[in-house]
Amino acid sequence: MIKVTVNNTKWSIPERLTVKEWLGLQKWEFDNPKHWPYIIESIINIDANELKGAEEESLQLFIGFIIGSINKRTHIDYKPFSNLNFGQFVDLDCYLATGVEKELKQILEVLEITSPWADEALHVVEQYIKWRQVIFKQYTSLFGLDGEAEEGEPKDFDPKQVSRGWYEVIVDLAGHDILRMDQITEEPLHKVLTFLQIKKEKAAKEAMEARKLNRKR
Repeated sequence: MIKVTVNNTKWSIPERLTVKEWLGLQKWEFDNPKHWPYIIESIINIDANELKGAEEESLQLFIGFIIGSINKRTHIDYKPFSNLNFGQFVDLDCYLATGVEKELKQILEVLEITSPWADEALHVVEQYIKWRQVIFKQYTSLFGLDGEAEEGEPKDFDPKQVSRGWYEVIVDLAGHDILRMDQITEEPLHKVLTFLQIKKEKAAKEAMEARKLNRKR
């Protein structure tokens, strides 16, 4: 525990935050001093009203330690991401599009991470995001990546359309048969992505040949 004195009273700041505490902090703006009392209140047993008259330097020090806890990462073992099936990859893609700060619990559930500590849980999430970027680069033509796209994100990325876009892909693969949709989502990830990439490349080739044929006419 880290000790900080505010209004002549010593308070202890936890060096680690729980996932629940981390999520609770996401609604506050750390660069807004008016929010500092509420940020502090959310992780220690102190009324925000008691902090409103405190010196800004003391509160700033307090906030600095809290930010340090937020940025802390600790390695833990986790299952290989390559074991994820297609449906789990789609779920994670939709959750990430909405935002980690809103969907962290659901993301951890898919990744089967049970740690209560934010520094451990977020470490796994960040490792997954890096792995996901590798997947995007591996299937460049499928995801429509620009050669200069940053962070491995698909070109013209629109978070609002991610969920609907993946749903349409699943419906198409299932032959518009609702009874086969679960079967599709349970297929191995690379099997489905490879199939989709070949299918897209074939369609692009056929479209190009059709355009060439039309020019000759």
